[in-house]
Amino acid sequence: MTSVEFLTDNFVMIFELGGLVILLLVGAHISFEMKKRTIIAVGLLFIELILFTAERWTQTFQTLSIMRPLLTAALYSIYPVIIIVLMLLTTTGMSKKLFSILMIPEMICVPLFFTSQWTHIVFYFRETNNYAEGPLNRLPYFLFAFYVFVFLIHNFIYMKNTSRVNRMIIAYITLGPLIGALLFMFLQTDKDYSAIFTSGILLYFTYIYIHMAKIDSLTGLYNRQSYYQDIEENARYISGVVSIDMNDLKYLNDTFGHSAGDEALKTVAKIMKENCGRNATVYRVGGDEFMIFYVGVDEGRIKSAIETMREETGKTEYMLAFGYAMVSDGQKITDAIRISDQLMYTNKAELKKIRNLNAAIRP
Repeated sequence: MTSVEFLTDNFVMIFELGGLVILLLVGAHISFEMKKRTIIAVGLLFIELILFTAERWTQTFQTLSIMRPLLTAALYSIYPVIIIVLMLLTTTGMSKKLFSILMIPEMICVPLFFTSQWTHIVFYFRETNNYAEGPLNRLPYFLFAFYVFVFLIHNFIYMKNTSRVNRMIIAYITLGPLIGALLFMFLQTDKDYSAIFTSGILLYFTYIYIHMAKIDSLTGLYNRQSYYQDIEENARYISGVVSIDMNDLKYLNDTFGHSAGDEALKTVAKIMKENCGRNATVYRVGGDEFMIFYVGVDEGRIKSAIETMREETGKTEYMLAFGYAMVSDGQKITDAIRISDQLMYTNKAELKKIRNLNAAIRP
């Protein structure tokens, strides 16, 4: 195959990979770590494309070349690595210990693949350049399926505290390439998986870029723009609202500096994000003001989530005031927010009164 044929056969994928690199270079909302991992994924996909093209070229030989079993072994080995890198794109961090554990099946199988031409344990090629199966001929498929399973479990954990809409979007983007690759693999069709993975990564990166533009950079919560957008576009789905205000942020900023105030905001935001429950979206709508929208959640679960957040905040030196309201049929969400805000300000006044009373009787 000439370079011109390679370029024309794979122009769409090469164009997508190049466009993804350009987006990475200009992406202001994407962290350096995310850019680095995406570049690695792009590089692996390009390598896979070259390996696949070269292996197809060796299929045209009249007699066996040692290149073909080595290229086949390399292809079997690179697919699980691509899945692991995709996993790294959907997490803020993975410990070296966990990464090492995940690599164990891959490290066991790679030597089997590369020695299989001589051991005949997985596959081998006859002198006539025909493929032959060994006793473990399904091992590459089982290895790939194992990493797909781990990837799905990982994404389930990653998505459990996100909104239902975000879970559906991420599920579509991640499941599409994996289902396509599994179909190609188990049906043993002569298809290159790199193109479908490239499309998946491009979609995922586009989603992340749009998503990060909706995120408050300090706390990691949704920002005020997202708050107004969801009121306008998704009000009919919202079943309950929670208003939250952090006490004494101005005091922290004036007394200990803005870094102390920032640390306080990040701490309480983490508490809200981790304890608000499922089908909940948390927004930072002001300096120390937050809002949670619930979709399809009843009053009991909202009250339970508030109590959990209150208890967790009580373990810190900070204090949050809460108010909530359910959105009844035919009611405007703005009316529910107004009621929730009023109850929150009432709670805020009560907390200040209790704190002042405790300060007065303290010896």
